[in-house]
Amino acid sequence: MNFLIGYVIFVNVISYLFMWTSIRTKFIKLNNKAKDLICLLLSALGGFVGVMLAREMFNYGEDNKIFKRWIPLIIFIEVAIIVYMVCKKNDIQFDFRNMR
Repeated sequence: MNFLIGYVIFVNVISYLFMWTSIRTKFIKLNNKAKDLICLLLSALGGFVGVMLAREMFNYGEDNKIFKRWIPLIIFIEVAIIVYMVCKKNDIQFDFRNMR
């Protein structure tokens, strides 16, 4: 579990640094489609917090379809997987038939 936490933190830091260097500095010269594709890939790898934080801080891609549709979908899927893994590890079972 410590490996997963370290991995997610590492990918989020890399995502934030990529967004910062590609928007605020001239070290990485890419067009907007390439930046958006890399952001989508980084968020799929677990760096969605870094991507969304950098997007808000640098006002990048506010009307972009990737940031409005695809990244929130990736966030939902990854959070569902994390909740499933935690429940499976702690042997938590939900009984939805008896809920009223």
